[in-house]
Amino acid sequence: MKKNIWIKVLFIAMLFVPIVLGNKAYAANLSSLGEGTYTVGEDISEGLNKFSISKGEADITISRGNIELVSETLDSDQNNSPDQLTANLNDGDTIEVILHTEAENMNVQEMSKLDLTKISAGYYEVGTDIPEGTYSIESNKASINIFDNNYNEKAHIDVNPDESVEQQLLEGDKVYIHGLTGTVNLKEEIMVPQSITVNKSSLSLMVNRTAQLTATVLPDTALNKSVSWSSSNPEIATVDQKGNVKALKAGKATITVTAKGADSVKTNIPVTVTKVIPSGIKLSKTNLNIATKQTYKVNATVTPSDATNKTVHWKSSNTKVATVDSKGNIKGIASGTATITATAKDNPKISKKVTVKVSPKTVKLNKSSLSLTAGKTATLKATVSPSDSTDKSVTWKSSNPKIATVTSKGKVTAKSKGSTTITATVKGAKSVKAKVTVKSPIAAKSIKLNKKSATLSKGKSLTLTATISPKNTTDKTVKWKSSNTKVATVNSKGKVTAKGAGTAKITARTTNGKTATATITVPYVKTLSAGTWKAGKDLPAGRYLITTKSGSGNLVITMKSYDRFVNEILSSKDDGFGVTRVTTDIKAGDKIEIMGLNSVQFTRVKNVKSNTLHSGYWTVGKDIAPGKYKITTPKGSGNLIMFRGKSLLVNEILSSKSNKYSVKSVTTTLKSGDRIQIAGLNKVNFTRK
Repeated sequence: MKKNIWIKVLFIAMLFVPIVLGNKAYAANLSSLGEGTYTVGEDISEGLNKFSISKGEADITISRGNIELVSETLDSDQNNSPDQLTANLNDGDTIEVILHTEAENMNVQEMSKLDLTKISAGYYEVGTDIPEGTYSIESNKASINIFDNNYNEKAHIDVNPDESVEQQLLEGDKVYIHGLTGTVNLKEEIMVPQSITVNKSSLSLMVNRTAQLTATVLPDTALNKSVSWSSSNPEIATVDQKGNVKALKAGKATITVTAKGADSVKTNIPVTVTKVIPSGIKLSKTNLNIATKQTYKVNATVTPSDATNKTVHWKSSNTKVATVDSKGNIKGIASGTATITATAKDNPKISKKVTVKVSPKTVKLNKSSLSLTAGKTATLKATVSPSDSTDKSVTWKSSNPKIATVTSKGKVTAKSKGSTTITATVKGAKSVKAKVTVKSPIAAKSIKLNKKSATLSKGKSLTLTATISPKNTTDKTVKWKSSNTKVATVNSKGKVTAKGAGTAKITARTTNGKTATATITVPYVKTLSAGTWKAGKDLPAGRYLITTKSGSGNLVITMKSYDRFVNEILSSKDDGFGVTRVTTDIKAGDKIEIMGLNSVQFTRVKNVKSNTLHSGYWTVGKDIAPGKYKITTPKGSGNLIMFRGKSLLVNEILSSKSNKYSVKSVTTTLKSGDRIQIAGLNKVNFTRK
């Protein structure tokens, strides 16, 4: 099937003349066509004609001069081709028909009008067969070529199932529809506005209120859907070009919306504007306590804020107790209670009340007497009643400023031993008085701290407590100071915080210069990891407590004389296999070996007098007092070795349980200078006999 071919070489057509000439029918207005070539005006009437085939297949070509308008194959079974086509024919057009084997003659039928909802394949002219306009084109499947009046192609459209294509057709356009077995539906789209709908048919607004009008232009296919808005009375209500209506004053107006695409299409919306009446009243006071002859203004706020008339009427239930004027000024007349009512003039249903209590003006002090030590202060507080009194300023006065003074805020300062009277005066009320007795101060005689010394690790804190004597000292103020803030700091409450290694003296001082001190020692700490280290180079010489925070491993310390040899399993926990701490003297040149531990802490310590010792080296007279002792351990087993000079005094395996390899206790007499070596034990108790 040939498509989109409009120019056909004339001599090719002429080759077929001898073949078909014998079968050509010459009668005008033929109703069927056999194989051959026919001329419109001689054999077939001009105008709209439908060609169809009832059996078989046939080719049909329609030409206008040297322009080929239609070239189609008609198939009665509609396998791949339509069984009919329609064409608008002009006088002189030629029609060529070729019948395939066993095909019957092609039927011809004149048509008066084209059904736009069921257009078959063929050739049509806009303005004659199809009215000018914009169309929505639908079909199961079709190809459409559109040409201008000179047969130049303007557009090519492919229409697929379940979709529509919009196309504008102008008078004089030629439309060639092909490639379909069904029909094409042309649905004209109306492009000019026909009507306008608005979301509200009328509006009723109060002054200063707004409303949104929304206009919809119909039909949906209209090209220009924009509108313009106008008000018949802008003094009553205005409208902007977005349809926002604003009410300005009471009255009536008409809002008109006009389609810009058709000035004759418009809709009117009547608008009624009413004044804004009060809907509520808020008062600055709902309960009022005032004195006689006092005036207090209560403010009334009418809501909404744009109410047209905000006038409020005021009324008192008892003018003998309290009166009120038109501005809300309430005046106390005599002791008693009255109710003041505020009512909106424009809406009498809206009102609020103020309960007013009128009573004489009085002033009271929180204390009628004070006892102070010279140099001390106290504050008297004056309470003025009623609570809403307008003048509550208090004037203070001392009868003897040499004994005690008083400030404008009632702060009393004791000066010297004796008595005086403080008077508080408020305008319109009776003055009140308080007696002040001043005693001589009792000075501090001494100050004592709860600790004379303490050892703190860096970052740790403790609080020192100061006790001043005598107990009845009137000024117990204590000031704290550190002699070396790089070692330890102290705050105003005696809290001491260790900052760095060293010694600092913390001093507590009374106001009159009495002092007490405590010595704070922050030990030197060095952390070593697994490896071999040399004392004097990697670690300063000194006495150290050795611990680890995690894991367990070996600690070996050796020296030339082997008098302080350490070989321990050091552990962070008392797990029964190692010790949690070792105390020993380390001298320059000693070799320190650490195995299996990431972090071992060496904390410098002093000799301590204690009856409980652990693994390490100890000296009688420095670490434990001389005497006769029974020596035991509460857990585990380990070595207990003692020397007196070069003589071995004790060499035992000490255990918490009896067995054939150890002893449960050792009793011996220790003398100053004796040396004690403990290995493998976390705790050894020395009980004096």
